[in-house]
Amino acid sequence: MAAKVILLLLRLALGGVFIYAGSIKAFATQDFAHDIHRYDLVPWTDAVLLLAVYLPWLEIFSGLAVICRKLYLGGLAVLITLTLIFLGALTSAWTRGLDIECGCFGREKAAIRTHFPSLLMRDLALLAAGATLLLAERRNLSARLPKPAL
Repeated sequence: MAAKVILLLLRLALGGVFIYAGSIKAFATQDFAHDIHRYDLVPWTDAVLLLAVYLPWLEIFSGLAVICRKLYLGGLAVLITLTLIFLGALTSAWTRGLDIECGCFGREKAAIRTHFPSLLMRDLALLAAGATLLLAERRNLSARLPKPAL
């Protein structure tokens, strides 16, 4: 029973974080495009604009899928993949010494700016939540499969 409550809280937290982050960015597309551009990872302006327009909606719909358990595994896979990409982008920016805002939750206060250890820890916590949910779902699915006759 306690495990089910913990998994529910993880689902709500993970999905909620991505819905919140996506919602903020979806309505500040220009700011988000600027943040993406400052990472200096995407060489084409059109690609930056496409990411700024569509990535927030991918976060929102994937977060909703995880919370509502509709297309759950797909939503969970997208959120885990996005988190891994975000971890890579942050690590890249940190190693290159970029002085940027994360862009994760729209315009953040200056105190968060370039404090890469806390940003990486936040993303690692999201990744851990996603991995925990994925492992629990895998365990749940394998328990429901029929056992082979010997």
